[in-house]
Amino acid sequence: MRLREGSSPVILGIDPGLASTGFGAIVSGLRPVLLRCGYIKTPSRMHISGRLTLIHSDLMRLIEEVGPSIVAIESIYSSVKYPRAGILLGGVMGVVYLAASLNSIPVVEFAPKTVKNSLTGWGGAGKRQLGDAVRKTLNMEGVGSLHASDALAVALTAYARRSLS
Repeated sequence: MRLREGSSPVILGIDPGLASTGFGAIVSGLRPVLLRCGYIKTPSRMHISGRLTLIHSDLMRLIEEVGPSIVAIESIYSSVKYPRAGILLGGVMGVVYLAASLNSIPVVEFAPKTVKNSLTGWGGAGKRQLGDAVRKTLNMEGVGSLHASDALAVALTAYARRSLS
């Protein structure tokens, strides 16, 4: 379902994760409108190469279906206590960048605190506050997944940043 020439731009937000990569697509008109959201789940018993391949192929299909003009991704957080998590998320980020690049779509990255501040006015907001802000902004009953909600928050941050420039 590619948007026709002259249609409002679509922003695809991504919340990267190896187990679940959230996605949220919004139409960037006068007010943001939900197009599609969900998550890509990978089996924990699958080798990392297979998991990254699955994320890549699902992202390529999603990009073809929603036709985004920009991909917004939440930058990864890595702690000294869990360095492997950061390394694994780096692989997911690489797959997202590859899928966007293969489709000639620019990527913008936002820190988690920037996303939280953009939607709630406070960079230390919790998941519930962020989810409430997403639902209110998009006039939704529920999202269904924290990963999808986070991805929509990233897309909405890109929407707000684009409208300010």
